[in-house]
Amino acid sequence: MFNLKIFNKISTEILTIKNDLELNSEIQLINKYKTAHCENYRKAIFLIFKERGYSSLEIGQLLEM
Repeated sequence: MFNLKIFNKISTEILTIKNDLELNSEIQLINKYKTAHCENYRKAIFLIFKERGYSSLEIGQLLEM
């Protein structure tokens, strides 16, 4: 069942950014995350990694590199 509570926390802007970035490689996403000034941009990249099967710990380690 779809969890509406989770969906409500994700803004339309984040989903739009995420859609634009989905075809980027992991390396490209990491570089874009590090240079991003917008928090929604970073959240979108985090969501992409989650959808690709990375755990929160793994994502944290990737983005700290």
